[in-house]
Amino acid sequence: MDSMPSQTGGRSRRRYLSSLVSAVGALSLAGCAADGDSATESGTSTGSASAATPTATASAGGTEDPALGDVVEDDRFALVAYSVGRSADFESLEAYDGEGHIVVDVAVQNTQESEYASVSYYRGLTLRDGESREYGPTVVGPTPRLQAGELVPGEVARGFVTFESVPVDATGLTLDIMPTTETAGADTATISLESDGTGRTLTHDFAVPVHELGETTEYEDTRFTATEVRTSTGGDTASPGPGNEFVVVDFTVENTGSDELFLNNAIQTSVKDNEGRTYDLSQTALRTIDDGAGSITVDPDSEQQGAVGFEVEAGVEPLYLVIDLDDVWVGGRRFYQLR
Repeated sequence: MDSMPSQTGGRSRRRYLSSLVSAVGALSLAGCAADGDSATESGTSTGSASAATPTATASAGGTEDPALGDVVEDDRFALVAYSVGRSADFESLEAYDGEGHIVVDVAVQNTQESEYASVSYYRGLTLRDGESREYGPTVVGPTPRLQAGELVPGEVARGFVTFESVPVDATGLTLDIMPTTETAGADTATISLESDGTGRTLTHDFAVPVHELGETTEYEDTRFTATEVRTSTGGDTASPGPGNEFVVVDFTVENTGSDELFLNNAIQTSVKDNEGRTYDLSQTALRTIDDGAGSITVDPDSEQQGAVGFEVEAGVEPLYLVIDLDDVWVGGRRFYQLR
């Protein structure tokens, strides 16, 4: 049985659905900077590079006015906004009637040693312009998006957060981290999106086991083994986008209980890179896999083999398979290093 962080009381039974209405965290934040150089990301209007954001150790003290690249943190979370772009920087977004989109590349890390942490961008992040107008996040926008859900200790979630209906000439943009689960008077961190700080890239520092291929992990009545990983450039039926590849993971799942076991691969499996970007199950990749399926049902006291496929940037490593062995309750999150 895996050694996982202890969960106490109702927290261990908190539904994932609750993360969709919680804040990014109960953040009582102070800015914390790190030494490093800033870079400009191709395709964004300003900010640090998405893939080349500087990596450095945190400096002592903090900054009163955090900017792009600066890490703000408390005793539960660390958060950084790497870069910001507008509608014109993304082919999938358009401006209408003088209003467009603002897209921020954000990462959040659970810095606790033993507790899961709930992450949601929907109520935890607010865009504000120089005229004090506020804009909330939308579910559309470029991928990979910042994923809501539970983070194990040391895990990072990174992705784009898109704000809509922003005037194309809006200036003085800031990102407010507004806690909604703390009592009145909790601090709010405000990140300037129009100036560069000196920061570091958040990467996973898992405080839970990371399994190798062939190892079996357990949760209640489920035994799961990721057995093999392979890559593909597709075929006649489907192929990945330019610069991408399909990553296919073969697995075995065993049901040791007395009830039928249902594994929803589309919801319960994903892959992550080292900076926390999440890539969901790819229906395009599944079309190239003989035994690929969006879900699998296992009878009591039996096992089945299957495969899942994802589309990721070619050659990215390290790469982790994330499997939530329980899609309702917290505690079944497991990791395999694929390469």
